[in-house]
Amino acid sequence: VVVKQQDGINNIPNDISGFIAVGGFSNKEIKKLHEITENGVFIDSNPNPDLFDSIQPNTPRITQKAIEYFVESGHTNIGFIGGTYFNHDTNTHEKDIREISFRDYMSKLNLLNDKNIFIGTKLSVDNGYELTKKAIEDLKEDLPTAFFVASDAIAIGVLQALNENNISIPQRVSIISINNIDIAKYVSPPLSTFHIDIPELWKTSISLLSEQIIEGRKCKKTVLLNSELILRKSFVL
Repeated sequence: VVVKQQDGINNIPNDISGFIAVGGFSNKEIKKLHEITENGVFIDSNPNPDLFDSIQPNTPRITQKAIEYFVESGHTNIGFIGGTYFNHDTNTHEKDIREISFRDYMSKLNLLNDKNIFIGTKLSVDNGYELTKKAIEDLKEDLPTAFFVASDAIAIGVLQALNENNISIPQRVSIISINNIDIAKYVSPPLSTFHIDIPELWKTSISLLSEQIIEGRKCKKTVLLNSELILRKSFVL
């Protein structure tokens, strides 16, 4: 059974054995799911690890690795371009885990500069384009020599803005993003990006759900999937 967001949580049948969920959910919706079944797996989020399993990319580690690659290549003026996390309980935008991880690790390296962080509300091409235009206008010659970008979609907008302003990539500004979507290798220049193994996410979610339903496992699991950087021309080691 497939239930989409627009269908509403009340359209989930009461006789299901378990579920796999993608997207954002309020505490009220999570409570409703738990009333229907205790067997569930969330993909790409971990709204209540005491009640359900989850499988998600190891975003904090990905962020740390991106910064490490930049530092190893001689970058110290490093920026971040990203979006926000929408809290369905408060209807407010909060810091995304990628921004939190970036701030934390850059602080540990004594490299954090708040002026180099540009955040919009969407993980979109337009968001990346507008934020990068703002970065170019605000920072001018102090523009970072490297940007870690929260998603490939945002990064495509980043590339557009840099190209329009004749800022060479990666000679002046290096870019690393996350996802490795199909178009990432066709943009100009092709994106260096961390590959998120979507089939493995789904395979693991089905395995986790099977353990709950078939084996009766009650202990909840949180699985973090590591990722490797696919090197292309937007960043060269």
